[in-house]
Amino acid sequence: MSNLAPYQLDALLGLLECHGAQHVAHHAGFVLHSHFQPIYSFAHKRVVGHEGLMRAWTSVGKALSPYTVFASARSEPELVTLDRLSRLLHTRNFLDHLASAGEPPHWLFLNAEPNAFSHAGQYGRFFPEMLAQLGMPPERVVVEVLETAIENHRSLSHAVDYFRDIGCLIAIDDFGAGHSNVDRVWRLRPDIVKLDRTLIADAAENRKARLILPGLVSLLHEAGALVLAEGIETEAEALLALEADCDLVQGYYFARPGPGLAPAEPPHPLFDSLWQHFNSHVRGEIEHTQKQLAPYSAALLKGAARLGEGEAFDIAALPFMAEAAAIRCFLLDAEGRQVGANLSGVADSDGAMPRFSPLDDARGAIWSRRHYFRQAMKRFGELQVSRPYLSIVGEEQCVTLSLGLMLDGKPHVLCGDIHWRDSTA
Repeated sequence: MSNLAPYQLDALLGLLECHGAQHVAHHAGFVLHSHFQPIYSFAHKRVVGHEGLMRAWTSVGKALSPYTVFASARSEPELVTLDRLSRLLHTRNFLDHLASAGEPPHWLFLNAEPNAFSHAGQYGRFFPEMLAQLGMPPERVVVEVLETAIENHRSLSHAVDYFRDIGCLIAIDDFGAGHSNVDRVWRLRPDIVKLDRTLIADAAENRKARLILPGLVSLLHEAGALVLAEGIETEAEALLALEADCDLVQGYYFARPGPGLAPAEPPHPLFDSLWQHFNSHVRGEIEHTQKQLAPYSAALLKGAARLGEGEAFDIAALPFMAEAAAIRCFLLDAEGRQVGANLSGVADSDGAMPRFSPLDDARGAIWSRRHYFRQAMKRFGELQVSRPYLSIVGEEQCVTLSLGLMLDGKPHVLCGDIHWRDSTA
């Protein structure tokens, strides 16, 4: 087979044979099978795709890893041929299962061997010909690329463009592992980014990783990609992926790979439990937040009233700064520029961060880009509460209360930072 030109579709079809309920392929003494692992949508609570996975055995029944099979290729043409044979096998079996089960169409995720992927289109138009002959709509195919395994940026971009021009979706696989680079997300514009399971596993064990995960998912959403959490093995990991706003999910917790396809209907029963747990957590978080913020909100409103009566800022802010978790209080003008220095509260004096001391003097600093300022100006006169975030002047999460008010006939925004611990986590 090493002499077989990789673009010969008819020859590759001849290597498939029916074996029970599905086709198998023979290559260099190996027998290749297809297994499929379902991919679910959190929102829809059902299967929206399957990933095709190679299973291989020797002629005497010894199981082999896909890595071993691809490593056996003795030349570049043979490697490309083996990669195409794998995709042909998975697509054929996927369509056969769909036809027999009468399932609605959904995505087929196909892994691309990195070295073969980088040569996409150089050996003829095999892939579009294969899809056309099998009757597989290209928009139902998601081509997964392990971008960290391809060093040549130009080859990677050309290969991505090749499959995108065919009409396929592009997924970056194992994002967050090894040397994954965010700039490649901007450059390649993937439709789906698959988070490496280590990101979720780390978030389950590390509080700071858990705080960062939603921001990473938000960043990928802003880049125009759906986010898929793969390798989910426990309910705790599934909830982390749901709370981080991942769109899609895959892993042993929901279903292991198998020779057939998981039914698209009815909804997977685990999702009802996950959503119930999530909604209960959200309600508890809201109640906890309202209770925790009540004295700080009252204190900041009292300070705003005193400011409006002409009291000095450092005196008017005393009720807020006396609260146990108060970090700082500060005043901004209509341009977001800080008027005067920060007033330090109890929490700030108890846990000062000398490593951040170059940022302590915030007089004249401009905070107009902050969400708490924009919301206060947008909803002038209404107390605003930011989401928890890592402050620029400390290492812990804080929440900022902000209120638009008129002082001496000019708009200002009064702000108060609170040290925040999520006791509902």
